[in-house]
Parts: sequence; structure tokens; C-alpha cells
Amino acid sequence: MKKILLIVFLLFFLGFVGVSSFVISLYIDTNKDFKNLVNGNFYPQPTKVYDSNNHLIAILGSQKRKVVSYNKISINMKKAIMAAEDSRFFQHGPVSFRSIIRAAFEDLIHGKVVQGGSTLTQQLIKNLYLTPQKTLYRKLKEAVLSYKISKYLTKQQILALYLNTVYFGNGAYGIDMASKSYFDEPPSKLTILQSAMLAGLVQAPSLYDPYVNPSLAQKRTVYVINRMYIDKFISKKQYYDAIHSKIMLRKRDSLFTNGYKQYTAYFVQHIKNWLIKHYGQAIVNDGGLKVYTTLNEKMQKDAYVAVKNGILNLTTKGNKNVPYYIKYARNWLINKYGQNSRLQAALISIDPKTGYVEALIGGYSYRKSQFDRATQALRQTGSAFKPIVYLTALEEGFTPMDKIEDEPITFSWGDKSWSPQNYTYKFRGPITLEYALAHSVNVAAVRLLDKVGIENAKINARKLGITEKIPNNLTIALGSASITLEQLAHAYCSFDDYGELPKLIFIRKIVNKDNNVIYSTKPDLKRVFPSSIGFVLTKMLQSVVKEGTGVYALALNRPAAGKTGTSNHGRDNWFMGFTPQLVTGVWVGYDNYRPCGPYAVGATMALPIWLNYMKNALIGQPLVDFQLPSKLPNWVYKWYFASIQEKYKKLGYLK
Repeated sequence: MKKILLIVFLLFFLGFVGVSSFVISLYIDTNKDFKNLVNGNFYPQPTKVYDSNNHLIAILGSQKRKVVSYNKISINMKKAIMAAEDSRFFQHGPVSFRSIIRAAFEDLIHGKVVQGGSTLTQQLIKNLYLTPQKTLYRKLKEAVLSYKISKYLTKQQILALYLNTVYFGNGAYGIDMASKSYFDEPPSKLTILQSAMLAGLVQAPSLYDPYVNPSLAQKRTVYVINRMYIDKFISKKQYYDAIHSKIMLRKRDSLFTNGYKQYTAYFVQHIKNWLIKHYGQAIVNDGGLKVYTTLNEKMQKDAYVAVKNGILNLTTKGNKNVPYYIKYARNWLINKYGQNSRLQAALISIDPKTGYVEALIGGYSYRKSQFDRATQALRQTGSAFKPIVYLTALEEGFTPMDKIEDEPITFSWGDKSWSPQNYTYKFRGPITLEYALAHSVNVAAVRLLDKVGIENAKINARKLGITEKIPNNLTIALGSASITLEQLAHAYCSFDDYGELPKLIFIRKIVNKDNNVIYSTKPDLKRVFPSSIGFVLTKMLQSVVKEGTGVYALALNRPAAGKTGTSNHGRDNWFMGFTPQLVTGVWVGYDNYRPCGPYAVGATMALPIWLNYMKNALIGQPLVDFQLPSKLPNWVYKWYFASIQEKYKKLGYLK
């Protein structure tokens, strides 16, 4: 007898412990703080990125969502979601036993699960706190939490929370993102037809995607409209109007599907990488940052189109109206590599007065390659490096009128020797420094570097913000150093600014989710060489455009300066050009360093992209010339006015 009593006691004790553990576990698992649900702080808040005019250009994060209040959601949307998911939402409690029995009966008739018995409150709880796993314990937690949340929130608040929580497909979480993604409308203005389509998506967003499966989406939309009429949410007239209306979707926008606008992809990637480095992935994804950048969206579009068209003109025969010098390069490329070869290009555009990066393109297609050739690719600069050599010469006391020999020369060290060659394999004898730079005479540049000193030129490159490794030999005069487009364009800002180097800026400020500014920066210019030398160098680079290797840039019909650059066998093709308002650099080449052919030079490959972009980017900008600094050495005045006099003589105005 004692044994039986002991066994009963043990069973009772174990049962008591089991039930207690279950109750305690259930209590812990359902002990939630519902306070943050109302103000929206519960949700992961993505980082939002804005352009220079504070227009949204990217949403970074796992869930792209904006929480809206009950009053800012169309009554049509509220009715549609109830018709589709829980028509008696306002009549029953947090758990509807009537719905459960009805669903079980329907499932029994069909021999499979065809209808759910969960209320909107239960669905909300599942979306907020639970996993999709179907177990008795999970269903019990769902019921308990549903009762708890209904004690804390009103029906209106629960409905608004549900609509702010559910996923509508195509990257849209919540009704605000869904209405803007599919219809470019705020949720307050959704029609019956639009609301029915969105409500129909909740059950299976991918299956009923109107862009991918329009016929299935239409059937599902009609089903929801029928339910709205049967449940007396809409009148007979509203029903017929909705059924016989055609739904108009907005053009698919990559801002909503991918989190960024297609033409801003490389710029946004650069911003995202910087943010992750400084704040971490978790904060970037869910921390609710607002990032205000320097991007000019209009100029970014211009850059995107210029790069696209430029590469297409060089790799396909579609455009028959390209200039002859592009045709030669194109024909060689197509004959060698076929059409649509993987030729790449990069572009960066900077305001030299502020250092603001206003446009950045890192490649032909971000979808195909996320490698940013503007900020990450180290490529040989070719003759685009020469202005740094000439800057060093001007600092050492040389003038543009000084002459240097353009004659064969051999440099020897140990048992090795090197004889630099000009592009044309011809020599001109004594030529001025201005002519040598304008016509990119290689031998003259190497001789000049030999005179001014390799180390002095390298020091200048460092002063101009170039941090990459520079070889310690004379080949750097011809661009043997591998540098990013970003750093080279930054250096050219100092030429445009007559010796003032701006700090390069991508982000103006960052605001956290509490609207506190946690990062801000302002333009900062540093004097790196005298303004008189900067003026002279700019005028010399204007000669590149007026009569030298960059003469095609005259088509801009604005005062401009710049320098072409080409590495051996046309593997790298550059044009670095600027007006008083804007510095823009373009690089063209292959990622695998294969040659671009005998007709590939900076002027035929990169300059056309630069020209296309600059023409559009500067529309509406005033036509201004490079100004004389307030104080200049006498020889500079004499040289400058002599050059003007020479210009008028060529035009026949002076004898």
C-alpha cells in the first residue's frame, strides 16, 4: 500500500512539476512589452540615404518599412484586408472559435488545409513574435499573446499594426512601402481595386506578384473584391466599378525592390561600405540612420547614361552616327573580341570648391559586377599623371616657354637600359613645355622628370592626396603608377582650384533614429601649391583641349582643361577634364587588362563619355572662364597676354 501511495505521490509530484514548468515557460515566453509597438520602435528601422536635395535614393536594411498610423490608411484598405483575412475582426475576440470550427470543417471536406482559422490578432502575434513552426505549444503561445495584446491595444491599433507588419512582396514591408512600391501612392489614397490587390498579396506575395504572375494576381484581386461585396464592405455600384476597372501599376522601381535606384548603385554601395566600417552591419540594417549625401541625382543620371552609351558605342554596331575616331576603336574591339565584350568604364565627378562627390559610376552594370572601378580599381594612369611632373617643374622655376629636347635618349642603370618612345615614334627637337604637355610628348616628359627629380614629383603626388605606391623610377612620367580614379580626380581638383586641395566628401551628415546628428562634415580646402603656379598649370592644360590630345573636348563649347592618358597597348584609357565648376574623370578598359587595340587612346575611349556627361551635367550652369588670380609674377602676366596675342594673330585680328 505504501508503495502504491509513493508511486501516486511521485506521479502527482512529477505532474505538478511538469505543469508548473509548462506554466512558467509559457509565462516567460508570453511576457512581452507591448509599449514600443504603438510608436513603431519595435520594428527594425532601415537606414535611409538621401541625395544633396534631400530626396530619398536608397533604403538599406533587412526590412524596408515606414510605420503609418491608423488614420493614414485608406478605409478601402482596412476593409479589403478584413475581407481577405478576417471579415468579423471587429465582432469577435482575439481568438475566434467560430473561425477555428469553420476552418476545420472546410479542411475536413477538402481533405487538406484550405482555410486558416487565425484572426488578424493571431496573425499579428505570429508575425511579431513567433516562428512558422506548427506545434500545439506555439498555437497556445499565440492564443495567450493574442489575449494579452488585446488587453493593451484597441482593435484599431491592432489593425494598423498588422498592416504595418505584413510583407507585400517586392521588398515592401508594411502598407506604406507597398502602396508606394506598386502604385506610387500614399496608403491614405488607395482605391478599392488597389486595396483588393494588396490585400490579396498577403497570403502568398511571390505567387500573386502582379509583375511576374499578372493573371493569378488578377484572379486573387477579384476574389477579394467579391469577399468585400459579400461581407457588405462595399456597395453594389462600388463592386461593379472595381470589377470593371483596370489596375495601373507603377513601373517597377529598383528603389523598392533592391533598396536603391539602379543608376545610384555604385554610389550607394560606397556609402554603405563606409557606414558598416564606422557603425557596424546591425546599425546600418536596423538602426534607423538617415544619411545625407553629396550626390546630385540629376548629374548621377547623366553619368549613368553617358557610361552606358559610351560602352555601347564601343562594343556594338547599333549606333551608326558615332564619330570616325570612335568607329576605328569600335571596329577593332568587335573584330578582336566580338560584340558586347566586357569592356568597362568608371566615372567620378567632383565640385572642386567643396570636394562634394556629385556623381560616381563604378562600372557598366552593377547587376553584373559590384566591383567599383572608380574607388577600388588600381590602374596605370598613362599620361594623365604628367601634370604632376609639370607642376613639379613649375615649382622648380621652369616656365611654359622654356624648351626641352624631344630627341632620342637612353637611360642606363647597371646592365639595364631604357629608351622612352613617343606615341608617334617621331621626334620634334626642342619644344616648349606648354607644347610638350598639350601634345603629350613622352620623351619630353621623361627628360623633364629627370631634371626636376623623381622624389620631388612623388612628394607632390602625396601632397595631392595620392596614397598608392609610386615606382621610384622615370617611368612614372608616363604613368606607370597604378592609382584609383577617385584619387586622380581628387588631385585634379587642386589644379582647378589653383593649388587648393579640397577634402573629398561623400556624406554631409548622419542623423540617428532619435534625430540627433551623430556625424557631420563641411568643406575644407588646403593650400598645397601657390595659386600662380595653379593658374599657369591650368592654362597649360587648357592647351591640351585647344590644340592637343584633348581637342575633341572643344565640343563642350565651354572653357575647359584636361589631360588624356593611355597605358601600354591601350589597356587603360583616361580623360581627366575640368571646367571652373566641375572636375570629372573617366577611365575605360578591361578588368583582365587585355589590350583595347591600336586605336584605343584616352581621346577615343574615355573623352567621348566625359563629353557626353559634361554637356548634360552643366546644362543651366553659367558659362564662366578660368579667372586670373589677384597676384601673379610678372613673367606669368607676360606669358598669359602673349598667348592671347598669339591667339588673335591666328584668328587674323592682329598682324
